[in-house]
Parts: sequence; structure tokens; C-alpha cells
Amino acid sequence: MKQDKGDKIIQKAELKAKKAAQQVQIASKKAEAAKQKQAAKAEKKAAQAAKNAEKKAAKHTKKAEQATKKAQQAAQKAQEKKAKAAAKTAAKAIEGEDGGVEESAGKKKKGKKKLLLVLIPVLAAAVGAGVLFFLKGGDKEPEEVLPEPISAPMEYVLAEGEVPITALPVTGDQVLVYREEIAPEPPEEPESTDNEEESQKNGEAEGDEGESAEEPAAEPAEEPVGFTKILYRYEGLKNPMGLISAYTALMTSEDAGFFVVDEELLRIDSPEFGTSGSVQIARNVPAAEDGTGGGVHSMLLSWGEDNCSVLLDKPEGRVRDPKPETPDAGPRRGLSDMEAIHPSKLGLEGESMDAYELIPQEGSVRIGGKACMRVNIYDGNSQIAGSYFLSSDGHLYKLDETVNAVVELEWE
Repeated sequence: MKQDKGDKIIQKAELKAKKAAQQVQIASKKAEAAKQKQAAKAEKKAAQAAKNAEKKAAKHTKKAEQATKKAQQAAQKAQEKKAKAAAKTAAKAIEGEDGGVEESAGKKKKGKKKLLLVLIPVLAAAVGAGVLFFLKGGDKEPEEVLPEPISAPMEYVLAEGEVPITALPVTGDQVLVYREEIAPEPPEEPESTDNEEESQKNGEAEGDEGESAEEPAAEPAEEPVGFTKILYRYEGLKNPMGLISAYTALMTSEDAGFFVVDEELLRIDSPEFGTSGSVQIARNVPAAEDGTGGGVHSMLLSWGEDNCSVLLDKPEGRVRDPKPETPDAGPRRGLSDMEAIHPSKLGLEGESMDAYELIPQEGSVRIGGKACMRVNIYDGNSQIAGSYFLSSDGHLYKLDETVNAVVELEWE
């Protein structure tokens, strides 16, 4: 009897456990369905927001085009009005002069013909003067005509067939975007020296005397025309420094393939971003199978208090690492030195590194322009005690996770 009663209790407990497991499973399914529903709702909301932003941008562009068209029409009307007034004034002046010269009624007919003949060139001159006055604005210099704003691009394209570049993620009705093309400067012509001029004169004189003339020199090969740079200007931004900083981080990721470089396309560390400044990023682009394309894509990113710009270029050369610095005269440090160092030098507890395990990581990172190997140190409980970086020339750094920065350590 006691055994049957115990079996019943066990069976009841098993049933309760089974029901509890089923309830947990149902609750998990409900939570997963709610999560998927919330994600779908958020995605739909984001798509709607992007669509609304695109409509607003198109509306803003249309208003700008209408305003520009009205200004052009007003300018044309004003030009025509001034030209007519100038022509009318000139005609009246000519009529007054002819009236004083005429002496008899018998000469009136002849005077009218003369007036008509003189009026035609004077009228043309008056119209030209009126147009010139309008274009110059009197004595004032003509104002600079700004390009019309465009919709914010989603991608930058340097040339047909080139790999596109993800553009600055800019939206909002208050932001104005302008696009300009900057043609390359023509090459300077070499100045002719006195000796060249004298030789040319001597050659001309010998030709006049009937001596055999030398064969004409071959025409110099035309120098290749440089790339026409493309400039995008963004005005009316609230935080251009933050925008450029985030964009630089995005484009220098492994997927985008860009690097922060200097003017000679040498890789450098990312600069500190202040209220204003500039940074250049570039990447190497492989050529197509037919040999076209390739080269370097470069972007010069500049920013101010409420604006920024992106200058697209295809400079000559390749993005490359800087030349390795001359190693210090002292001995090089390596992983074995880290295993023999006192733990206090690494900010660790204990009297010996025997209680820790050093595990080098694959790949390398650049610190101060130098390639560094990352070494993770684990304690006796297999918990990570810290991350360190050992450079090729023996410098030691520690990762401060609170500020996501590295601090150089002293060996001695």
C-alpha cells in the first residue's frame, strides 16, 4: 500500500512537471511571436519614415526649382524692360538733334530718311548697352550664381562602370545638398629659354638661304587629362562632426575597405574629431577583367559648425602602409618577456605570471602606425584578466575597456 501511494505521488509530480514544461514551451512560443511581431512593426515603421523623408526631399527640391524658374523669368523681364527704355531714350535724343538741324519744310522728307538710317545702329547700340548694364548691375560686380540644390544621393559614383560608394546618410528638409564638378588644371607650358629662341631664329635664317631644312620634330604626346573631381556640399546640418565621425568609422570597416590616409596615400591613425576639420580616406580598387577601372577611390571629408563636404577623387598611386620605423637600439621585447614580467606591471595580482595563461590572437591591429599583436591573459578560473597589445618594436599596451582606449605600459 505504501509503495502504491508513493508511486501515485511520483506520477502526480511527473504530471505537474510535464504541465509546467508545456506551459514554459507555450510561453516561449508566445514570446517569440511577440518578438517577431514587434520586429516587423519596427521595420514597417522605419520603411514608412524613410518614404516620408524621401517625399519631403522631393517636395523641397521641387520648390527650389520653382523659385529658381521665377527668378530667371523676373530677370529676363527686367532685362527686356531696361533695354526698351534705353532704346527709347536714344531715339528721342536723335529726334531732337534732327529737329534743330532742319531749316526748311522742303528738307523734311530727306531728314526723315536720314533719321531712319541713323536710328538703326543707335537702337542696336542702345539695346546692347542696356543688356550690358543689366548684366553688370551698374558699377557693381556680378554676384556669384550658386548651383541649384539636389536630392541627397544614396551612392557616390566616380565614373561609369566604377564601384559605387555609399553616400553620407543625410535626410531632412532643412538640409541643402549641392553638387559641383572641379575640372583638373591644365598643365603649365614650359617657358622657352633664350638659347631656344636663338636656335629658332638661326634655323629660320638658314631656311631662307636655301639650305636643306631639318625634318620637323615629332609632336609631343598629349598628357593624360586628370580626373574631374566631384564635390558634394551639405548645408544646414545639426551635428556635422558626429556625422563625419560615424561615416568615417563605417567606411573604414573591413566590408567598405577604406583607410584613413595622408596626402601620399599612406595609412595613418584616425584623427581626433573637433568642431571643424578634415580627414581623407581612400581604398584600392581592382581593375576589371577587360583592364578598365581600378586605381584608387579617395574622399576628402571636411566639416564645420553646420555644414560638411565630400570631395571625390581618383589620385594616382596606391594605398599602402608606411615604411617601418628604424628599430630602437635597445633589445626587442616579445611574448616570453610578458611571461617573465611581474604581474603588477600589467595591472594584475600575484607575484608571478605562472598563475596566468597568455593566449595570442590571430591578426593584428595598428596602434600609433605600428602593427601590434593582441594577447589575452586568463586567470586560474579561465576568466579573462585583461587584453594587451605587443608591437613589432617591443612596445606594450593595455586595453582600457572603460574608455575603449589603449594605454602604454613600462617594462621596467
